[in-house]
Amino acid sequence: MVRGRSLKTFRSLTWKRPRTFPRAGALRVCSGNDNWRSPEAHFKGELNKPTDIFSFGIVCIYAVLGRVILGPDDDFRMHEMQGVFPAIIHLQRQVSYFGDHDGVNGLLRPLQEDEFSCQVLNMLWDGRTDEDIPHKPFPEWPEVVDPAFKDLIRGLTHLDPTKRLTARQALEHPWFMDL
Repeated sequence: MVRGRSLKTFRSLTWKRPRTFPRAGALRVCSGNDNWRSPEAHFKGELNKPTDIFSFGIVCIYAVLGRVILGPDDDFRMHEMQGVFPAIIHLQRQVSYFGDHDGVNGLLRPLQEDEFSCQVLNMLWDGRTDEDIPHKPFPEWPEVVDPAFKDLIRGLTHLDPTKRLTARQALEHPWFMDL
């Protein structure tokens, strides 16, 4: 396990023996930074391997495009000043960038008992094409021209955690073959 406050320098890291977690395995703790958090984590769902895969997809976008796509920008700050919760702003972007009908339905499945969360997700899905939502689906971004990269990101950031690529599938993806 890596411990430390910053990955800016390897000197701040120490190696620790990992703790043992229950075999059932899903954590229920949100840690880290909202800019990399998966949609299910914003809904306080189970955090497990697909959660990490989503975050890895966001990191891949950062590595290729050089920008934190879910980070605070002028649009984010404007909505925050209007009283919109940051988690809702992040979710709106995730739904707009990576959403499709199957993904939203898959994300809704574990939320069935939480009527409010279902209403929020449905509202974000229905409003994703509104004029005041400037965020376009990832495959439509003009700066992303590599079809293999688009396919990789689609698999890593599927809104339905059960449909995301596994780590093995991601590493075997054609986009990584030329690296």
